[in-house]
Amino acid sequence: MNALQYKISAATAATAYAVSGAAVLGHHIPDSHWGTRGAIVDAAGAVAFALTALALTGLAPTLAIGRLGTWATRVAQLGLAGMTIESVASLIHHGNTVGFLFFGGLLLTLAGLTALAIAGLRAGQLRWAAPLPALGLVVGIAGGDHGGFLATAAAWLALTVATDARRATAVAA
Repeated sequence: MNALQYKISAATAATAYAVSGAAVLGHHIPDSHWGTRGAIVDAAGAVAFALTALALTGLAPTLAIGRLGTWATRVAQLGLAGMTIESVASLIHHGNTVGFLFFGGLLLTLAGLTALAIAGLRAGQLRWAAPLPALGLVVGIAGGDHGGFLATAAAWLALTVATDARRATAVAA
């Protein structure tokens, strides 16, 4: 993945997280019989999860993570794929359809992003940026109906800018 593809996927994922987070501010989205707001949240979530999986392909080499990080990235991508599939299925059926798939995907994603953070911290490249995907997701989940995914959006926006600056420095050197 080249720098432009990474930047586009990470920035678009950040935008989708922001849309999802903004759509729930002050509103509770039930597990079934969603209205327009629920559909927006789920559609934005599906886009965000898919593009996050894609963006991880570009982030991993920037963090110089080695085997552990590569493995962790694949685990997180598998989890994000499960969350994307569940979000699309729920969008089609106007409610939580296969929640176990989302929950399993969420666990895999958290495990993968946590291991990626550890690998990134150990590698020493952009140490402050390595834990951002995991922290952004945890804060996003904790924030829930209070716009939690706005924090995830901020994390991916920071990653877009930071890794772009890192790549520019590497090219200049």
